[in-house]
Amino acid sequence: MSHLTVRHLSTVSLLSLALMACGSASTTGTPPGGSTGGTPGGSMGGSARPNTVSGQVLDQAGRPIQGALIWVLPAVTTGLITLHTDAQGRYVSPALVNVPYRTYAGFQAEYRGQSFCQRLAATSLNEYDAFSPDPTGTIIRNFRWQISGAMPDGRDNYFGAEVRIFHRTWADGQEIVAGDSSVELTLVPDGPLIDGSAGKTVVKSARVGENMLYDIPVGHYAVKATEVHGDGSRTPLLVGDYSGPGSAASTLDFRPQSGSCVGGTSNGVERASVYVARP
Repeated sequence: MSHLTVRHLSTVSLLSLALMACGSASTTGTPPGGSTGGTPGGSMGGSARPNTVSGQVLDQAGRPIQGALIWVLPAVTTGLITLHTDAQGRYVSPALVNVPYRTYAGFQAEYRGQSFCQRLAATSLNEYDAFSPDPTGTIIRNFRWQISGAMPDGRDNYFGAEVRIFHRTWADGQEIVAGDSSVELTLVPDGPLIDGSAGKTVVKSARVGENMLYDIPVGHYAVKATEVHGDGSRTPLLVGDYSGPGSAASTLDFRPQSGSCVGGTSNGVERASVYVARP
């Protein structure tokens, strides 16, 4: 059985949570595991569990994630229901009142001695939409761990992390990258990524003045930088942190954001910084 906490303001009372609502559902069906009653995968006398939302949380390899946090959040009023997934990665809510809801999911992933709150992706586009409870059965909202790709419900938000390129010199005689150039970063994973996968080399570039790279899977990387001139010629750059000194290669780590887990379209990762200069 899922563990849950129910928080209410005056618009959602204990009495109203017990009422059976008459709403139209955007997505209904059988929870993962095949049953429509009780906890997902279980049964409740063979009957449907009306006015609920349920689903399953899996990692990228299809394994269940236990202890993932589910938010069931009213879309047009206040209140919050929080749930945790069981050993099979499944959850089911209590009966919901007849208002639209959205669901969010995340979990704490331990990586290189740090704890990252990873937002989880819905398994289909329509599962990002708000829904109204169905008096005849459960609404399905499944989630999966995704460490890169755009978030469909967040403008310019990604499941991967961000890197900002700064231009700096560490010694006399060094030069700033030309204003009509781009900076290309080559990131080679040094060990597994946050989800345990081997990862691939990432090559991304940004024009001087824009300086932002997006959607980089959280990992520990070896970093090299190259200036790509307006005429297409290339110059290796020094790379490092603010204090320097810059060198031909450096490393890149990510840090977790502080604050509560889930609750929006954040990927839970602080923006990282890389400093570059001409030799």
